[in-house]
Amino acid sequence: NSLAANKDCIRESQYSLKNGNSFNRAIEVTQDPIGKTSRSTPATYLGVWDRIRTLIASLPEAKRKGLGASDFSYNVKGGRCEICKGQGKVKIEMNFLPNSYVPCDECGGKRYREQILELTWNGKNVADILAFTFEQATAFFAFDHYLRDTFSLMVETGLGYLKLGQISPTLSGGEAQRLKLASELARGIDKGKHGHRPRIKPNLYVLEEPTIGLHPTDTLKLIQMLHRIVDEGNTVVVIEHDVDVIAEGDYLIELGPKGGEKGGYLLHQGTVRQNLANKKSKTAPFLKGALG
Repeated sequence: NSLAANKDCIRESQYSLKNGNSFNRAIEVTQDPIGKTSRSTPATYLGVWDRIRTLIASLPEAKRKGLGASDFSYNVKGGRCEICKGQGKVKIEMNFLPNSYVPCDECGGKRYREQILELTWNGKNVADILAFTFEQATAFFAFDHYLRDTFSLMVETGLGYLKLGQISPTLSGGEAQRLKLASELARGIDKGKHGHRPRIKPNLYVLEEPTIGLHPTDTLKLIQMLHRIVDEGNTVVVIEHDVDVIAEGDYLIELGPKGGEKGGYLLHQGTVRQNLANKKSKTAPFLKGALG
């Protein structure tokens, strides 16, 4: 059934999905945390840390010392500090209170053994690189197009201030969501010598009220990200009340007239501009202001 052909409550109707095989993947992008431990960082989530470790291990001094890429991992034995197990902090158990964490005395919170920290690249050791913001990392790794373009994505999405090694639990829901979108965009960056590679099939992205908790400036950056995802041939479905986001849509489905049991009826189906002339629409008066 088409939505337009059914005048009954949407909640009480049956619909089928057509052409679902047109998409490579269907992805729900939420504000849920990307990780719950200090081992999870933006760099590991984006998948760039393995590449950086390999680059460091390729330095002449690293080869001379017999160090490999695994020695620059804080998740496995080798180069990490074994007192804190590469976490940079140790847990202090408190009776009748939540556990407390303090910087590791052995490594000073830097996660690695002294031998690893002694090796520098353009004056920076592995801990310094983890402390880079994405904006700083863009300049430092300008020679590598994959890293440079991935870090530039983070800057463009307003996350250039985050650090490569920042622990994931410290990210807000909005930051986590934009990081997930940046990660999806980064999939289109060729890891070889050639700029971007085309997808075999587009993806379908679903976001539910992504503007919750966002400053208007961050909402604008989110909108720019969504446009970029669509420009790459993908489809984005957003469930949202923010008129600034709604105004940017190509197609609008409005349900109402109220929430809960008093809602679920189709009020509009069509373009955003067509919605302005719909007298049943509860959104139209607000959209007029957003569209000027």
